[in-house]
Amino acid sequence: MTELIPIALLALCLTLAALRVPAALKGQNRATLATFLLISVVLALAIPGVYLPVDEALGGVNAANLISRLTLNVAFILVGLRVADALACKPVRDVITGAWGRRVFLGTSLAMIVMFWVADVPVSSMGLNSYADQSWVELYRLASRLYPAFIAMLLVPWTFKAALDSSALPVLRVASTLFATGFALVSVLPALLLTDIWINVEVAVDATVYTALMLVALAPTITWASKRHYAKKEMALITTSH
Repeated sequence: MTELIPIALLALCLTLAALRVPAALKGQNRATLATFLLISVVLALAIPGVYLPVDEALGGVNAANLISRLTLNVAFILVGLRVADALACKPVRDVITGAWGRRVFLGTSLAMIVMFWVADVPVSSMGLNSYADQSWVELYRLASRLYPAFIAMLLVPWTFKAALDSSALPVLRVASTLFATGFALVSVLPALLLTDIWINVEVAVDATVYTALMLVALAPTITWASKRHYAKKEMALITTSH
């Protein structure tokens, strides 16, 4: 059952990416398309039928797991910048692109790489589940969630503020609510993983990750669909008036 979730989300992300291709070819929303494609890579590598052969091609030492987690970090840079721009939130953009943002990205990514290298994971294992009892693997998993949580915590207050703005268009409030909920879930992932060191909360972690990714993927699609609807409506009015 849990394998069906990433498959369904991958299908959703690829569909949303395909819908953005025509606009991207015109030079519009290329960052959004790139975000969907990066998240699609992460979701694809969460499927055993994809992960195992890919990892085997990379040497069978779980390099695919590291690639997946580093890809998610890059995806969250794009997500953070896109949402910050959409909300006209220059302080958040400045943090992400500034010295502190670069340090957090490089620091968490380097920590992940070092912990992966130190851990003993010589044979392909989906989600590194065969090595779950290793402390280095637990720390590696924790490190992999720190940068997305950093971006999410920056955006939670702004997205909730936008969701509660009664003067905003309803569609924007819905999108902001999805973003706010998704980012709030991403923010608590490190805490859940810390809990997992003492209590097995693997199901809760997986559910949180997939729910957050779904919400973050759906939010920009709602605003995009709304813009297309109003653009077509405006074009129809112009055509009728002529």
